[in-house]
Amino acid sequence: MKKSGAFSLIVALMTALSACAGGQAGKTNQFEQEGQARKTIVLSVFQAHPVYSFAAKKYGERHPDVDIQIQEYSQGEGSDLEGELEKYVNITNTELLSGKGADLISLDVSGFPVGKYVDRQALANLSEWMERDPDFDPRSYEMNILDGARMRGGLYTLPLRFFLDSLMGDAKAIEQSGVKFDDRTWTWREFTTVGQGLAESGIHEYSMGNTPPELMLNNLFVDNYTRIVHTEKHPASFDAHAFVELMEQVRTMYADKVITDAEVSAGDYFFAPALILSPEDYFIGPAMFYEQGKIYYKPLAAGQQAGGAFVMNMTLGMNKNSKVQAEAWDFMKYLMSDEIQTMPDLQGFSVNKSVNEKMFKELEDKGAVESPMGSAIPVQKADGDRLRQMVSQAVTPQQNDSKIQAIIEEEAKAFYSGQKSAQAVADLVANRVTTYLNE
Repeated sequence: MKKSGAFSLIVALMTALSACAGGQAGKTNQFEQEGQARKTIVLSVFQAHPVYSFAAKKYGERHPDVDIQIQEYSQGEGSDLEGELEKYVNITNTELLSGKGADLISLDVSGFPVGKYVDRQALANLSEWMERDPDFDPRSYEMNILDGARMRGGLYTLPLRFFLDSLMGDAKAIEQSGVKFDDRTWTWREFTTVGQGLAESGIHEYSMGNTPPELMLNNLFVDNYTRIVHTEKHPASFDAHAFVELMEQVRTMYADKVITDAEVSAGDYFFAPALILSPEDYFIGPAMFYEQGKIYYKPLAAGQQAGGAFVMNMTLGMNKNSKVQAEAWDFMKYLMSDEIQTMPDLQGFSVNKSVNEKMFKELEDKGAVESPMGSAIPVQKADGDRLRQMVSQAVTPQQNDSKIQAIIEEEAKAFYSGQKSAQAVADLVANRVTTYLNE
Protein backbone atom coordinates (compact mmCIF):
# COMPACT_ATOMS: atom_id res chain seq x y z
CA MET A 1 0.00 0.00 0.00
CA LYS A 2 1.22 3.51 -0.78
CA LYS A 3 2.09 5.71 2.21
CA SER A 4 -0.70 8.16 1.45
CA GLY A 5 -3.21 5.30 1.47
CA ALA A 6 -1.97 4.02 4.84
CA PHE A 7 -2.06 7.53 6.25
CA SER A 8 -5.66 7.94 5.09
CA LEU A 9 -6.68 4.76 6.91
CA ILE A 10 -5.05 5.96 10.14
CA VAL A 11 -6.82 9.30 9.82
CA ALA A 12 -10.12 7.49 9.22
CA LEU A 13 -9.73 5.34 12.34
CA MET A 14 -8.72 8.29 14.49
CA THR A 15 -11.70 10.31 13.22
CA ALA A 16 -14.11 7.47 13.90
CA LEU A 17 -12.81 7.05 17.51
CA SER A 18 -13.01 10.78 18.11
CA ALA A 19 -16.56 10.85 16.78
CA CYS A 20 -17.67 8.04 19.10
CA ALA A 21 -16.16 9.84 22.09
CA GLY A 22 -17.57 13.24 21.26
CA GLY A 23 -20.84 12.33 19.58
CA GLN A 24 -19.67 13.80 16.24
CA ALA A 25 -20.09 10.72 14.03
CA GLY A 26 -22.31 12.64 11.64
CA LYS A 27 -19.37 14.83 10.57
CA THR A 28 -17.12 12.05 9.30
CA ASN A 29 -16.31 11.80 5.61
CA GLN A 30 -18.47 9.41 3.57
CA PHE A 31 -15.47 7.36 2.51
CA GLU A 32 -14.17 7.21 6.06
CA GLN A 33 -17.57 6.00 7.23
CA GLU A 34 -17.50 3.22 4.66
CA GLY A 35 -13.94 2.28 5.59
CA GLN A 36 -12.61 3.11 2.12
CA ALA A 37 -9.15 4.55 1.57
CA ARG A 38 -8.61 7.28 -1.00
CA LYS A 39 -6.78 6.05 -4.06
CA THR A 40 -3.67 7.93 -5.10
CA ILE A 41 -2.56 8.50 -8.70
CA VAL A 42 1.02 9.73 -9.04
CA LEU A 43 1.88 11.64 -12.24
CA SER A 44 5.63 11.93 -12.80
CA VAL A 45 6.81 14.97 -14.79
CA PHE A 46 10.15 16.59 -15.37
CA GLN A 47 8.66 20.07 -15.12
CA ALA A 48 5.11 20.68 -13.92
CA HIS A 49 2.66 22.10 -16.46
CA PRO A 50 -0.14 24.35 -15.13
CA VAL A 51 -2.67 22.27 -17.04
CA TYR A 52 -1.78 19.15 -15.05
CA SER A 53 -2.10 21.04 -11.77
CA PHE A 54 -5.47 22.50 -12.76
CA ALA A 55 -6.77 19.15 -13.99
CA ALA A 56 -5.62 17.36 -10.83
CA LYS A 57 -7.45 19.90 -8.66
CA LYS A 58 -10.68 19.80 -10.67
CA TYR A 59 -10.67 16.02 -10.99
CA GLY A 60 -10.11 15.66 -7.25
CA GLU A 61 -13.08 17.90 -6.52
CA ARG A 62 -15.34 15.66 -8.62
CA HIS A 63 -13.80 12.42 -7.37
CA PRO A 64 -13.19 12.84 -3.63
CA ASP A 65 -12.05 9.21 -3.42
CA VAL A 66 -9.08 9.94 -5.72
CA ASP A 67 -5.98 11.95 -4.86
CA ILE A 68 -3.76 13.00 -7.79
CA GLN A 69 -0.20 13.88 -6.87
CA ILE A 70 2.12 15.55 -9.37
CA GLN A 71 5.70 14.48 -8.82
CA GLU A 72 8.02 17.10 -10.33
CA TYR A 73 11.71 16.35 -10.74
CA SER A 74 13.24 19.60 -12.08
CA GLN A 75 14.72 22.01 -9.56
CA GLY A 76 13.83 25.00 -11.75
CA GLU A 77 15.95 27.94 -12.89
CA GLY A 78 19.62 27.97 -12.02
CA SER A 79 19.92 24.19 -12.01
CA ASP A 80 21.93 21.99 -14.39
CA LEU A 81 19.10 21.31 -16.83
CA GLU A 82 20.98 18.84 -19.01
CA GLY A 83 22.28 16.93 -16.00
CA GLU A 84 18.82 16.88 -14.42
CA LEU A 85 17.24 15.60 -17.60
CA GLU A 86 19.71 12.72 -17.78
CA LYS A 87 19.13 11.85 -14.12
CA TYR A 88 15.36 12.01 -14.58
CA VAL A 89 15.50 9.62 -17.53
CA ASN A 90 17.81 7.24 -15.65
CA ILE A 91 15.65 7.25 -12.51
CA THR A 92 12.47 6.69 -14.53
CA ASN A 93 14.15 3.86 -16.46
CA THR A 94 15.23 2.12 -13.28
CA GLU A 95 11.81 2.45 -11.67
CA LEU A 96 9.73 1.39 -14.67
CA LEU A 97 11.91 -1.53 -15.67
CA SER A 98 11.93 -2.85 -12.11
CA GLY A 99 8.14 -2.76 -11.85
CA LYS A 100 7.98 0.38 -9.75
CA GLY A 101 7.53 4.10 -10.39
CA ALA A 102 4.66 6.52 -10.87
CA ASP A 103 1.25 5.51 -12.18
CA LEU A 104 1.41 8.00 -15.08
CA ILE A 105 4.62 9.25 -16.70
CA SER A 106 5.13 12.31 -18.89
CA LEU A 107 7.18 11.06 -21.85
CA ASP A 108 7.95 14.43 -23.46
CA VAL A 109 11.61 14.31 -22.43
CA SER A 110 13.81 13.05 -25.26
CA GLY A 111 15.80 9.96 -24.38
CA PHE A 112 13.08 7.72 -22.97
CA PRO A 113 13.47 4.23 -24.53
CA VAL A 114 9.75 3.76 -25.03
CA GLY A 115 10.29 0.71 -27.22
CA LYS A 116 12.22 -0.94 -24.40
CA TYR A 117 9.41 -0.13 -21.96
CA VAL A 118 6.92 -1.79 -24.29
CA ASP A 119 9.12 -4.85 -24.82
CA ARG A 120 9.58 -5.25 -21.06
CA GLN A 121 5.81 -4.82 -20.53
CA ALA A 122 6.39 -1.76 -18.36
CA LEU A 123 3.69 0.36 -20.09
CA ALA A 124 -0.01 -0.44 -20.29
CA ASN A 125 -1.62 -0.88 -23.70
CA LEU A 126 -4.07 2.03 -23.83
CA SER A 127 -5.79 0.56 -26.88
CA GLU A 128 -7.21 -2.11 -24.58
CA TRP A 129 -8.62 0.51 -22.24
CA MET A 130 -10.20 2.35 -25.14
CA GLU A 131 -11.77 -0.80 -26.56
CA ARG A 132 -13.41 -1.91 -23.31
CA ASP A 133 -14.51 1.56 -22.18
CA PRO A 134 -18.12 2.16 -23.32
CA ASP A 135 -17.72 5.89 -22.64
CA PHE A 136 -14.77 6.25 -25.03
CA ASP A 137 -16.04 7.33 -28.45
CA PRO A 138 -13.27 7.20 -31.10
CA ARG A 139 -15.27 9.62 -33.26
CA SER A 140 -14.55 12.36 -30.74
CA TYR A 141 -10.79 12.16 -31.22
CA GLU A 142 -8.17 12.61 -33.94
CA MET A 143 -7.73 8.86 -34.32
CA ASN A 144 -5.20 9.36 -37.12
CA ILE A 145 -2.87 10.78 -34.46
CA LEU A 146 -3.58 8.02 -31.95
CA ASP A 147 -3.21 5.35 -34.65
CA GLY A 148 0.03 6.96 -35.79
CA ALA A 149 1.35 6.83 -32.22
CA ARG A 150 0.79 3.06 -32.02
CA MET A 151 3.74 0.70 -31.86
CA ARG A 152 4.14 -3.06 -31.46
CA GLY A 153 0.43 -3.41 -32.22
CA GLY A 154 -0.81 -1.19 -29.41
CA LEU A 155 -1.03 2.38 -28.12
CA TYR A 156 1.43 2.87 -25.28
CA THR A 157 1.92 6.63 -25.51
CA LEU A 158 -0.99 9.08 -25.46
CA PRO A 159 -0.28 12.51 -26.99
CA LEU A 160 -2.72 15.07 -25.61
CA ARG A 161 -1.46 17.65 -28.13
CA PHE A 162 0.57 17.59 -31.35
CA PHE A 163 2.36 19.83 -33.85
CA LEU A 164 2.39 19.60 -37.65
CA ASP A 165 5.77 19.14 -39.32
CA SER A 166 5.78 20.85 -42.71
CA LEU A 167 7.51 23.28 -45.06
CA MET A 168 6.67 26.89 -45.80
CA GLY A 169 7.41 28.20 -49.23
CA ASP A 170 7.45 31.22 -51.52
CA ALA A 171 4.15 30.48 -53.29
CA LYS A 172 4.46 33.48 -55.60
CA ALA A 173 7.97 32.54 -56.81
CA ILE A 174 7.02 28.87 -57.19
CA GLU A 175 4.02 29.79 -59.33
CA GLN A 176 6.12 32.15 -61.45
CA SER A 177 8.72 29.42 -62.03
CA GLY A 178 6.15 27.21 -63.76
CA VAL A 179 7.43 24.11 -61.89
CA LYS A 180 4.58 21.77 -60.95
CA PHE A 181 4.51 19.26 -58.11
CA ASP A 182 1.99 17.65 -55.78
CA ASP A 183 3.18 18.28 -52.23
CA ARG A 184 0.65 15.74 -50.87
CA THR A 185 2.64 12.87 -52.38
CA TRP A 186 6.12 14.17 -53.24
CA THR A 187 9.25 12.50 -51.83
CA TRP A 188 12.62 13.93 -50.84
CA ARG A 189 14.09 12.64 -54.12
CA GLU A 190 11.36 14.49 -56.02
CA PHE A 191 12.11 17.53 -53.86
CA THR A 192 15.64 17.51 -55.30
CA THR A 193 14.33 17.36 -58.87
CA VAL A 194 11.80 20.12 -58.16
CA GLY A 195 14.55 22.19 -56.55
CA GLN A 196 16.70 21.99 -59.67
CA GLY A 197 13.78 23.17 -61.79
CA LEU A 198 13.01 26.03 -59.42
CA ALA A 199 16.63 27.19 -59.48
CA GLU A 200 16.55 27.37 -63.27
CA SER A 201 13.86 30.04 -63.01
CA GLY A 202 16.48 32.40 -61.57
CA ILE A 203 14.13 33.76 -58.89
CA HIS A 204 16.02 32.14 -55.99
CA GLU A 205 19.28 30.26 -56.18
CA TYR A 206 18.46 27.60 -53.58
CA SER A 207 15.47 25.68 -52.29
CA MET A 208 16.88 25.84 -48.76
CA GLY A 209 19.70 27.77 -47.14
CA ASN A 210 21.55 28.05 -43.83
CA THR A 211 21.44 24.27 -43.34
CA PRO A 212 24.60 22.22 -42.65
CA PRO A 213 24.44 18.77 -44.33
CA GLU A 214 24.64 16.89 -41.01
CA LEU A 215 21.54 18.81 -39.87
CA MET A 216 19.72 17.97 -43.10
CA LEU A 217 20.75 14.34 -42.63
CA ASN A 218 19.11 14.35 -39.21
CA ASN A 219 15.98 15.94 -40.69
CA LEU A 220 15.69 13.03 -43.10
CA PHE A 221 16.74 10.47 -40.51
CA VAL A 222 13.75 11.16 -38.25
CA ASP A 223 11.49 10.48 -41.25
CA ASN A 224 13.38 7.26 -42.01
CA TYR A 225 13.80 6.16 -38.39
CA THR A 226 11.73 2.99 -38.55
CA ARG A 227 13.41 1.98 -41.83
CA ILE A 228 16.92 2.30 -40.36
CA VAL A 229 16.54 1.59 -36.64
CA HIS A 230 15.02 -1.77 -35.71
CA THR A 231 14.01 -2.15 -32.09
CA GLU A 232 11.24 -4.75 -32.48
CA LYS A 233 13.64 -7.60 -31.72
CA HIS A 234 16.44 -7.82 -29.18
CA PRO A 235 19.19 -6.88 -29.70
CA ALA A 236 18.22 -3.72 -31.57
CA SER A 237 19.91 -3.21 -34.94
CA PHE A 238 20.84 -0.33 -37.24
CA ASP A 239 20.69 -0.67 -41.03
CA ALA A 240 24.05 0.78 -42.06
CA HIS A 241 23.32 0.18 -45.76
CA ALA A 242 20.11 2.23 -45.66
CA PHE A 243 21.95 4.93 -43.72
CA VAL A 244 24.67 5.10 -46.40
CA GLU A 245 21.93 5.66 -49.02
CA LEU A 246 20.49 8.46 -46.89
CA MET A 247 23.89 10.12 -46.50
CA GLU A 248 24.48 9.96 -50.25
CA GLN A 249 21.00 11.33 -50.94
CA VAL A 250 21.73 14.36 -48.76
CA ARG A 251 25.12 14.90 -50.43
CA THR A 252 23.36 14.97 -53.82
CA MET A 253 21.09 17.78 -52.60
CA TYR A 254 24.15 19.94 -51.91
CA ALA A 255 26.06 18.85 -55.03
CA ASP A 256 23.04 19.81 -57.15
CA LYS A 257 22.83 23.14 -55.27
CA VAL A 258 19.29 22.49 -54.09
CA ILE A 259 20.36 23.12 -50.49
CA THR A 260 23.32 25.10 -49.13
CA ASP A 261 24.92 25.56 -45.74
CA ALA A 262 25.89 29.09 -46.77
CA GLU A 263 24.14 32.04 -45.16
CA VAL A 264 21.14 33.12 -47.21
CA SER A 265 18.84 36.00 -46.29
CA ALA A 266 15.38 35.10 -45.05
CA GLY A 267 12.97 34.75 -47.95
CA ASP A 268 15.73 34.35 -50.54
CA TYR A 269 15.12 30.60 -50.85
CA PHE A 270 12.06 28.69 -51.98
CA PHE A 271 11.39 26.64 -48.83
CA ALA A 272 12.07 26.59 -45.10
CA PRO A 273 11.17 24.03 -42.40
CA ALA A 274 7.98 24.92 -40.52
CA LEU A 275 6.75 23.36 -37.30
CA ILE A 276 3.15 24.53 -36.90
CA LEU A 277 2.50 25.07 -33.21
CA SER A 278 -0.97 26.57 -33.56
CA PRO A 279 -3.61 27.40 -36.20
CA GLU A 280 -2.23 30.97 -36.21
CA ASP A 281 1.25 29.65 -37.03
CA TYR A 282 -0.11 28.27 -40.28
CA PHE A 283 -0.58 31.88 -41.45
CA ILE A 284 2.06 33.83 -39.52
CA GLY A 285 5.14 31.79 -40.48
CA PRO A 286 4.84 32.09 -44.27
CA ALA A 287 3.80 35.76 -44.02
CA MET A 288 6.95 36.62 -42.06
CA PHE A 289 9.22 35.14 -44.72
CA TYR A 290 7.45 35.75 -48.01
CA GLU A 291 5.24 38.26 -49.73
CA GLN A 292 2.91 35.42 -50.68
CA GLY A 293 3.84 32.44 -48.53
CA LYS A 294 2.15 29.08 -48.16
CA ILE A 295 2.41 25.95 -46.04
CA TYR A 296 3.31 22.77 -47.95
CA TYR A 297 3.34 19.15 -46.89
CA LYS A 298 6.80 17.94 -45.93
CA PRO A 299 8.27 15.53 -48.54
CA LEU A 300 7.89 11.83 -47.78
CA ALA A 301 10.68 9.45 -46.88
CA ALA A 302 11.09 6.20 -48.80
CA GLY A 303 8.11 3.98 -48.04
CA GLN A 304 6.47 6.58 -45.79
CA GLN A 305 2.68 6.72 -45.84
CA ALA A 306 1.25 9.84 -47.47
CA GLY A 307 -0.62 12.20 -45.20
CA GLY A 308 1.88 14.30 -43.32
CA ALA A 309 4.09 14.16 -40.26
CA PHE A 310 3.41 15.28 -36.71
CA VAL A 311 5.29 15.75 -33.45
CA MET A 312 3.66 14.43 -30.28
CA ASN A 313 3.36 16.79 -27.31
CA MET A 314 2.14 16.41 -23.72
CA THR A 315 2.57 12.67 -24.12
CA LEU A 316 1.67 10.31 -21.28
CA GLY A 317 2.26 6.64 -20.58
CA MET A 318 0.59 4.43 -17.96
CA ASN A 319 2.66 2.17 -15.73
CA LYS A 320 1.65 -1.44 -16.42
CA ASN A 321 2.31 -2.23 -12.75
CA SER A 322 0.11 0.56 -11.42
CA LYS A 323 -2.47 -0.56 -8.85
CA VAL A 324 -4.87 2.19 -9.93
CA GLN A 325 -5.00 1.71 -13.71
CA ALA A 326 -8.76 2.20 -13.96
CA GLU A 327 -8.56 5.52 -12.12
CA ALA A 328 -5.47 6.57 -14.09
CA TRP A 329 -7.25 5.85 -17.39
CA ASP A 330 -10.27 7.87 -16.27
CA PHE A 331 -7.98 10.80 -15.44
CA MET A 332 -6.32 10.50 -18.88
CA LYS A 333 -9.78 10.75 -20.47
CA TYR A 334 -10.44 13.86 -18.41
CA LEU A 335 -7.18 15.37 -19.70
CA MET A 336 -8.53 14.86 -23.24
CA SER A 337 -11.86 16.54 -22.43
CA ASP A 338 -13.11 19.86 -23.80
CA GLU A 339 -12.75 21.46 -20.37
CA ILE A 340 -9.02 20.77 -20.13
CA GLN A 341 -8.13 20.96 -23.81
CA THR A 342 -9.58 24.46 -24.15
CA MET A 343 -7.40 25.89 -21.39
CA PRO A 344 -5.25 28.87 -22.45
CA ASP A 345 -1.51 28.62 -23.15
CA LEU A 346 -1.73 25.12 -24.61
CA GLN A 347 0.49 24.78 -27.66
CA GLY A 348 -0.33 22.82 -30.75
CA PHE A 349 -3.46 21.02 -31.83
CA SER A 350 -5.65 18.92 -29.59
CA VAL A 351 -6.29 15.20 -29.84
CA ASN A 352 -9.90 16.25 -29.18
CA LYS A 353 -11.68 16.92 -32.50
CA SER A 354 -14.25 19.40 -31.19
CA VAL A 355 -11.52 21.55 -29.63
CA ASN A 356 -9.69 21.78 -32.96
CA GLU A 357 -12.88 22.60 -34.83
CA LYS A 358 -13.62 25.36 -32.34
CA MET A 359 -10.17 26.86 -32.95
CA PHE A 360 -10.62 26.69 -36.74
CA LYS A 361 -14.10 28.23 -36.59
CA GLU A 362 -12.98 31.10 -34.33
CA LEU A 363 -10.13 31.84 -36.73
CA GLU A 364 -12.43 31.86 -39.77
CA ASP A 365 -15.01 34.03 -38.00
CA LYS A 366 -12.29 36.47 -37.02
CA GLY A 367 -11.22 36.65 -40.67
CA ALA A 368 -7.61 37.60 -40.04
CA VAL A 369 -4.52 36.86 -37.95
CA GLU A 370 -2.28 39.61 -36.64
CA SER A 371 1.37 39.19 -37.52
CA PRO A 372 4.18 40.08 -35.07
CA MET A 373 4.76 43.21 -37.19
CA GLY A 374 1.17 44.33 -36.59
CA SER A 375 -0.23 43.67 -40.07
CA ALA A 376 -3.42 41.69 -40.65
CA ILE A 377 -3.09 38.37 -42.48
CA PRO A 378 -6.42 37.40 -44.12
CA VAL A 379 -7.89 33.99 -43.33
CA GLN A 380 -9.96 32.46 -46.11
CA LYS A 381 -12.23 29.43 -45.73
CA ALA A 382 -10.03 27.58 -48.21
CA ASP A 383 -7.11 28.09 -45.84
CA GLY A 384 -9.11 26.70 -42.95
CA ASP A 385 -10.17 23.69 -45.00
CA ARG A 386 -6.57 22.91 -45.97
CA LEU A 387 -5.47 23.19 -42.34
CA ARG A 388 -8.28 20.86 -41.30
CA GLN A 389 -7.11 18.44 -43.96
CA MET A 390 -3.51 18.56 -42.75
CA VAL A 391 -4.61 17.86 -39.19
CA SER A 392 -6.95 15.00 -40.12
CA GLN A 393 -4.43 13.36 -42.47
CA ALA A 394 -1.29 13.56 -40.31
CA VAL A 395 -0.22 9.95 -39.80
CA THR A 396 3.53 9.75 -39.24
CA PRO A 397 5.00 10.69 -35.84
CA GLN A 398 8.49 12.13 -35.80
CA GLN A 399 10.89 9.74 -34.07
CA ASN A 400 13.13 12.16 -32.20
CA ASP A 401 15.90 10.74 -30.03
CA SER A 402 18.40 13.41 -29.01
CA LYS A 403 21.17 10.91 -28.24
CA ILE A 404 20.98 9.21 -31.64
CA GLN A 405 20.74 12.55 -33.44
CA ALA A 406 23.78 13.85 -31.54
CA ILE A 407 25.75 10.76 -32.63
CA ILE A 408 24.74 11.28 -36.27
CA GLU A 409 25.61 14.97 -36.25
CA GLU A 410 28.99 14.29 -34.68
CA GLU A 411 30.05 11.45 -36.98
CA ALA A 412 28.50 12.68 -40.27
CA LYS A 413 30.71 15.78 -40.40
CA ALA A 414 33.67 13.57 -41.34
CA PHE A 415 31.82 12.32 -44.42
CA TYR A 416 30.61 15.69 -45.68
CA SER A 417 34.05 17.22 -45.17
CA GLY A 418 35.62 14.40 -47.22
CA GLN A 419 37.61 12.90 -44.34
CA LYS A 420 35.83 9.53 -44.25
CA SER A 421 33.75 7.39 -46.59
CA ALA A 422 30.02 7.02 -46.18
CA GLN A 423 30.44 3.35 -45.24
CA ALA A 424 33.05 4.12 -42.57
CA VAL A 425 30.81 6.74 -40.99
CA ALA A 426 27.72 4.51 -41.21
CA ASP A 427 29.58 1.69 -39.47
CA LEU A 428 30.66 4.03 -36.67
CA VAL A 429 27.14 5.39 -36.25
CA ALA A 430 25.65 1.87 -36.31
CA ASN A 431 28.07 0.70 -33.62
CA ARG A 432 27.39 3.65 -31.32
CA VAL A 433 23.63 3.62 -31.82
CA THR A 434 23.20 -0.12 -31.25
CA THR A 435 25.37 0.10 -28.12
CA TYR A 436 23.12 2.88 -26.82
CA LEU A 437 19.89 1.06 -27.73
CA ASN A 438 20.95 -2.23 -26.15
CA GLU A 439 22.29 -0.80 -22.90
